[in-house]
Amino acid sequence: MTIGPYIAGTTTDAKFGLGDKHVDHLGRTWVYVQAAEALTQYDFVGIDEDYAASQLTATEAGDGWFIGVAQVAFSADEYGWIVCQGANGITARVAASCAADVALYTTATAGVVDDATTTTKIDGVVAVAANTTTSVANVEVLLTFPKSSGF
Repeated sequence: MTIGPYIAGTTTDAKFGLGDKHVDHLGRTWVYVQAAEALTQYDFVGIDEDYAASQLTATEAGDGWFIGVAQVAFSADEYGWIVCQGANGITARVAASCAADVALYTTATAGVVDDATTTTKIDGVVAVAANTTTSVANVEVLLTFPKSSGF
């Protein structure tokens, strides 16, 4: 995958400044981060004030962390780009039977969101397609700078 002039992937040393932003040719906005832990491809991530990215949980969302989606897998301490806004070709992990076009919430599974209203609501994200399976699946999402509804 290409992110504008940059190659998507990760590196063990910083190639850009943490927090650098890039808008690609499809209008998607990306932010450069360092993984605080291993990130699965398509995880929702929380990004703290130092641009360290972790799998999104209710804790990160409740603390008001910046939210994005990893389009590639990261090992702990690797550097790379996280997408935080856009409508074209963004894939994310959602829970089983998650509906399309409804509010989404954090889940007990780090990095995965769902339409069940039992945890922290995430404003600015919607699944374009439903997950009709009985397990976590990757679906296309629309991101408009997601954040916890508490902020």
